[in-house]
This record gives sequence, C-alpha cells and structure tokens, in this order.
Amino acid sequence: MTSRATSARASSRDKPIEMAGLPNSVGFMLRLAQVAAFRSLMSALKPFDLRVSDFSILLIIEANPGLKQQAVGEALSIKRANLVSMVDALEKRGLIVRTVPKTDKRSYALSLTDAGRAMMVDAKAAEQAHQRELALLVGENHGRLIEDLKRIVEHST
Repeated sequence: MTSRATSARASSRDKPIEMAGLPNSVGFMLRLAQVAAFRSLMSALKPFDLRVSDFSILLIIEANPGLKQQAVGEALSIKRANLVSMVDALEKRGLIVRTVPKTDKRSYALSLTDAGRAMMVDAKAAEQAHQRELALLVGENHGRLIEDLKRIVEHST
C-alpha cells in the first residue's frame, strides 16, 4: 500500500492521483505532518474541551503570569482579532483572568485562575503522552528534527 503522501485517491476516481513531486517538497510534507500531529493532539486535548491554540495560549500564560495579551499573540503568531475572541472564551470558561496593569492601562495582563492551573496539570500530561508518541515515531532523529524545524522557523522571521 502506498502512503498518503505519495498516492492519493479522489473519491470519484479509482485511479491514484499523481502527486507531482509534492512528497519531496519540505513545505508540503511539513503541512501533512502538522495535520497528522494536530489531529492526534486534538484528540488528546478533547477531554479538556481545548483546541491546540487554546492549549498553546494557556501554556504561555502559565509560564509567564501577567504577560500582556499582545505579547501572547506575538509569541504564538496569532492575529489580534483572533486572539481577543480566544481569550474571551478562555476567560468565560474561568480558566484565565485579565487584569489591567498599573503601568499600562491600555493593555491586559493575563494569568491562569486556580481552575485553569488545575486543568493544565491533566492537559499537560495528555500533551506529554502525545509528545512521547511522536518521539517514538521519529526515533533517534527526534532531537535533530526539532533543531531542523527551529532553524526553518528562525529563518522565516
């Protein structure tokens, strides 16, 4: 059987679709790998009713209590308008709290609530199990893959 990356079938066709070299494209393969990894991570986070983006926001806030909302968006490359609705939803769920810093009344500082901290213990355990599965899949090249991906990200900024 051929892999999804090298042969795809259209639902209305029996003949495999020629992928025209895409399986040798770093960008294309990164995208397929990202989709596969996120699908698995979404499944791991489902019991907590968290999307990957929500979990990422909570991780950043947990590691940086009081961080300004704008800085969270910049760190995660989330557009301001999108971040506002995500933060609104997390605040509504009682997982985070916004405060106005005394030094800058035009911004919000974000912190986890007690409920947010408690939920993150279990959510992070689920995410770590997901990470271990990926590390096993990649094998001994796991560290190298992470470094290569970081280099790609750093080059694009």
